[in-house]
Amino acid sequence: MIKLILVRHALTDDNKNNKLSGSIDSSVSKEGIVQIQHLTKFLNEMTIDKIYTTTSSRTKDTIKDLAKAKSIDIIESSNLKEINFGDFEGMDFRSIKSKYPREFEKMVSKGYEYRYPNGESLIDTYERVKREVDKIVLEDRDENISNKDKNILICSHGGTIRNIIAYLIGNSYKFHWNFKIDNASVSILEIDNGFTVMTMMNNTSFINIKSEY
Repeated sequence: MIKLILVRHALTDDNKNNKLSGSIDSSVSKEGIVQIQHLTKFLNEMTIDKIYTTTSSRTKDTIKDLAKAKSIDIIESSNLKEINFGDFEGMDFRSIKSKYPREFEKMVSKGYEYRYPNGESLIDTYERVKREVDKIVLEDRDENISNKDKNILICSHGGTIRNIIAYLIGNSYKFHWNFKIDNASVSILEIDNGFTVMTMMNNTSFINIKSEY
């Protein structure tokens, strides 16, 4: 059995301001730093054999303390990155609707199939993530070592985690928006002979930060 521990990166400044940041970098916010402290403590109690992140600093910063505590080298994968919003990177939807009304209408009408200008569609991203998940679940081809019976942590992005769950549970991108994935949340999937069971979903109960902000 393979256990996938899916972690969304901590809160960023772009998250706070509702700005699209897929391919661009975005710094972890002050609140996010506190989230990381609680998250690290929670995850340190788990058995973890491998840690994957994206190439984005927000995912690496979220999990680097845990990796250090467990003496695990982080494996970076650009294929696990968030959707590429193309020309709309760094913008919020209100600005897009105001400055590019026709493009915004296309975004709404095409849904999953809408491809951001010079970027990706949700379907593009789903297929990219799907291929990388297959690589991780079936084997680590770079090392030529089977990942069977390993506990694998993937620190990634909200959209990526929704894609992973939609693929392994429903085998379709159409389930993408059925899953809520908060910053610094933990979701766990167990895969046994190709059958996936969810044992934890969007858990943030370990974060008690109201009095710390």
